[in-house]
Amino acid sequence: MGDYRTALREPSRPPSKGGNTAALHGHSIKIGDAWYSFLALGAQKWVFASDTVAFDWAWDASRKYRNIVKDSIRTLDKNGVPVVRGNRGSKPKLRTAQMRLPARRSEWKD
Repeated sequence: MGDYRTALREPSRPPSKGGNTAALHGHSIKIGDAWYSFLALGAQKWVFASDTVAFDWAWDASRKYRNIVKDSIRTLDKNGVPVVRGNRGSKPKLRTAQMRLPARRSEWKD
């Protein structure tokens, strides 16, 4: 595996409101010269640099992105033992509301 990146896909929340631990993140894995991606809850890595990974993937509609089928990810650690990493759960409703500014409404004019 070459490179691994994550990016938050839902609106951010402060830690006092629950934070972003269970928020939807985009995960991208670079293998060779190609990037593969999938959406999952949390920013925890599903694959480490020393792991061996296998998965199924499909092109998106525009044939621009290689989308990993999340349920097909199979990871072996450096000793060849199967491991399960990352937050593999789901949630019924994605976060859509933006956070309000942390000041009184009368101070928003600035």
